Amino acid sequence: MAAEDPHTPENEIDSLTPLPLDHRRGLWGVSVLAGLSFVSSTVLLVYLTVKLVRWHLKQWRLERQQSIDAQAPSSIDLTLGLAERHFFPPCRRNNSRGRENAESTPRKKAYPNQFLVLVYNLLLADIHQASAFLLNAVWLGRDGIIVHTPACWAQGWLVSTGDLSSSCFITAIAVHTYLAVVRNYTPPQRAVYATVIGLWVFNYLVAGLGVIITRNGADGGGLYVRAAAWCWINIHYETHRLALHYLWIFVSLFLTSALYISVFLSLRAKSHTESRLTRSQPKPLPSNQQQKAFLLYPLIYIICTLPLALGRIATMAGAHVPISYFCTAGALIASNGWLDVLLWGVTRHRLIFTEGGIDSEESGIGSFGVPELGMGGWRGSGIIRTPVGRRFGNLVWVHAAAGKGEEGRGRGKRRGRNKSDSQETLTGMMGGGDGGREERGGIKMDTVTSVTVVDVGERGKGL
Repeated sequence: MAAEDPHTPENEIDSLTPLPLDHRRGLWGVSVLAGLSFVSSTVLLVYLTVKLVRWHLKQWRLERQQSIDAQAPSSIDLTLGLAERHFFPPCRRNNSRGRENAESTPRKKAYPNQFLVLVYNLLLADIHQASAFLLNAVWLGRDGIIVHTPACWAQGWLVSTGDLSSSCFITAIAVHTYLAVVRNYTPPQRAVYATVIGLWVFNYLVAGLGVIITRNGADGGGLYVRAAAWCWINIHYETHRLALHYLWIFVSLFLTSALYISVFLSLRAKSHTESRLTRSQPKPLPSNQQQKAFLLYPLIYIICTLPLALGRIATMAGAHVPISYFCTAGALIASNGWLDVLLWGVTRHRLIFTEGGIDSEESGIGSFGVPELGMGGWRGSGIIRTPVGRRFGNLVWVHAAAGKGEEGRGRGKRRGRNKSDSQETLTGMMGGGDGGREERGGIKMDTVTSVTVVDVGERGKGL
């Protein structure tokens, strides 16, 4: 069999043993890169799984503690000087169950970051794809590609499901990025979960249709047989190759490229507009290099996926494609996994590797390595929380670090401040008396509080 041309349609579906030198060299490279993708994707997937499990356990304990705290009497005065009748709607006043109903009102449920959900599933797809090409190590060990074996069928199935699922979730991430960056829209969490489930169902349904329609290739010598350098869909089912696989791959390539180019152009337009404004925006836009980084996503996807797709299309058209081309294209598409880990780990490291990235609501520019509080600004955090059942009034905590030996940084001399019942001033770390106080860094906050009470049905009364 080795003496015949193994690339003709008559012989391509048959077993190939022993492996020709070009096959052996090419499959070694494909197997090594597939193994790298499999290991890197699995490691990151396990890491995210541990983080998600810990986060869910933490949320469960937090909700349980909040439920206990809501039932226990509070020793802290949270009234802000308001009567209890102002805390609840009019229909609940003088109702003994009003407080219980208010305290039993569920808080806004925390969800994992939508981008992390999509990346998590992309890693699963990359593991599918890497496993398919890692099976080439079986052919190297057997010194031949043996059809009608479980390994051959499994490789053909994993190639079909892995390529398609990886393309689907790359496109889903592109759509989500476009909505977050260009449209400033965050889809509902249920929509993201439904999309993930729908993509997996679509992926396995499309692959399963090939098995059902062809009766597992009963009329053509098998559905998954040798296709050049590894096992895939039988060349006699060219229509199924196109309709059930490469049609969707090309759609994904087009959509992903178009969406990321739109993101890039939108950011360029916004940066040019911002440069003409006299006052800067609340959140700075990415630099030119960061904007160009958005083009890396479709570029890497196209480089890794398109060569093999074009090679298969050329084969379907009757052209002779050398085995070295298929092995090179296979090595590229087998690199999808480790390149995704590298690319997403670098550009979205804040969401993937930081502790607060799990339930972060930021999926747009803020998650793309852009400082959230401005370039060169101070670093701190603010928390605003409404007490359980309260209609008016918030509690605000501001955390910041004081410098050592630093003088206050202001616009000159410190202006005088008047204190009254309605206005308070919080300065940084002070030292000395009133006559010669020296600012030693920290924060400054002027707080003006105005409370107005309006009773429904009673006009003219106020505070």
